[in-house]
Amino acid sequence: MKKTLYIFTFVLVLITLTASSVSAKKLLPFLRKATGVTTSTSSGVTSSVKFRGDRLGIIVTLNTLQAAYKVDYFLSYQTKGTTQGASGSITDTGVGSATRDIIFGSCSKGACRYDSGISNAKFVITIYLNSGRKIVRSYKLKV
Repeated sequence: MKKTLYIFTFVLVLITLTASSVSAKKLLPFLRKATGVTTSTSSGVTSSVKFRGDRLGIIVTLNTLQAAYKVDYFLSYQTKGTTQGASGSITDTGVGSATRDIIFGSCSKGACRYDSGISNAKFVITIYLNSGRKIVRSYKLKV
């Protein structure tokens, strides 16, 4: 009986040590979907975040904005050892919906410069509802 226990323990340790570990980036649920879109609804306001087709930026769509009086958004990421970002606000919520195309880089006079080597990308939407509630939605982006 002891011999069988020792053999079983040895085999178990051997399997554990020789099993190859699989390393994969853990993607957010919205990136696992076929459409690459995440949709979130809180108190009637719907937000959708997806990468652009070229993955040089994100497209944010907000619907049913009548329930809010203001929406703030902030994108931050690191590139070449420095932190970069973009932010903005939507205050004209009476139109009902809004879409923003936010790039990893900067544009001036129609010419855009895209950053490369992006890491630690985060996107945060803060929705200020007419009822007084504040909703914060955070997204980690794997570029």
